[in-house]
Amino acid sequence: MKAMLFLAAALAPGAAQAGLTAGAGRAAIELPASLLPIDRFTAQLDPLEVRVLTLGDGTSKVAIALIDQTSLSARDVATMQAVVGKATGAAGEDVLVVASHTFSAPHMFAANPPPGIAVDEAETLRARAYVANAMAALEKAAHQAADTAAPATLRFGAAISQVAVNRNVETPEGWWLGADEAGYSDRTVATVELESADHRPIASLVNYAVQSSVMDQTGGPDSSKAISADLAGATMRRVEQHLGGVSLFLTGAAGDQVPAYTARRYAYGADGKPALASLGAAGYPLVALQGERLGDAALRAARAAAPVRAERLTLFHGKVSLTTQERPKQLSQLKPSRDYRYQINGRADAPYTLLTLGDVAIIGVQVELSAATGAWLRAHSPYRHTIVATMVNGAAKYLPDAQSYRRITYQAMNSSYGPGSAEVMAQAIIAQLGHMAKAGKGAK
Repeated sequence: MKAMLFLAAALAPGAAQAGLTAGAGRAAIELPASLLPIDRFTAQLDPLEVRVLTLGDGTSKVAIALIDQTSLSARDVATMQAVVGKATGAAGEDVLVVASHTFSAPHMFAANPPPGIAVDEAETLRARAYVANAMAALEKAAHQAADTAAPATLRFGAAISQVAVNRNVETPEGWWLGADEAGYSDRTVATVELESADHRPIASLVNYAVQSSVMDQTGGPDSSKAISADLAGATMRRVEQHLGGVSLFLTGAAGDQVPAYTARRYAYGADGKPALASLGAAGYPLVALQGERLGDAALRAARAAAPVRAERLTLFHGKVSLTTQERPKQLSQLKPSRDYRYQINGRADAPYTLLTLGDVAIIGVQVELSAATGAWLRAHSPYRHTIVATMVNGAAKYLPDAQSYRRITYQAMNSSYGPGSAEVMAQAIIAQLGHMAKAGKGAK
């Protein structure tokens, strides 16, 4: 386990006591028509963007880079950390690269297809051009963040939003995907506001447990897919329009959470069995409507936010050993089941990152946690304010809670980790936060 405890350095004799600084930048990823089709996307509904936030305390520097992507590989993360680190002066490992988790963005892996995977040469060239444009946008946003860094104050707020719904529905054959309004959802929208000394907005972090999947697998002509920053993008644009500054949407513990209304979804008949239904491109207004609602909840949280003293940063990188299980080779093999058997096949390390700003703790994980696990982490955190962000520094699919395994949900069958792993990881994270809070006197 590797730790980087900046607090000790900040308390050393002669250490700089400059207080908190912050800067932010935003840039669109150029995606000209010449790059379409790409990754089976044939049209674009709204821009994909990159947003970067830099944070410093006079001794340490951290950057958070958010990119409109479904997920990021280890190679993608390393490349982006190098780009942001060079532009901002933050060490590469001190750059947190986060995917917004929109399901409607081209994947980057086609630019460097793995051995044995046949990829059309023209598609590869388009993918490489797309990745190059994404990196150019990332560099531009990172330079903006570095150039605008200034003394900052911090405020934390929370509100409630009903945009998310639990995606696990019980059918006669077992649990499957849909919208269960009676299922558990974490309705809390949390915001971290960063303002200049004269109270001008610099940036806001918006955290909510929902996948950005309104237009998943649809939106283009003739049943094709369309590119969109989806719910996260609409929410960020709403906040930026009415609050100012740069807004970064951090997807919460949303492994079992989807927007209440999606263009493509499972509809259930009188027999209780699911069938896919799609509105196609006609479903796109659902992005704006739900983005408006979620954005307005974030704005309520921001306007009611209370000041937080945060003069020092602490960053910790850790990992926890978890049991692993076999995943189906093809998603088409998954179906509702009452007797599915989880096949344990070993152990693997699951990484996590902890960033604290005074009494605010940000938990970052690669895995997609269930909403109940995210709420448990918040409730048991020793910090006054805690947010849980997924898709941080890579992606590792689902890490469901114990109930999900008992019910044999889609997430449990499609997880690389065995039953009980989410609880093991949550306990390890809380224990480490306890050590950090004790050292920094940041406990509740």
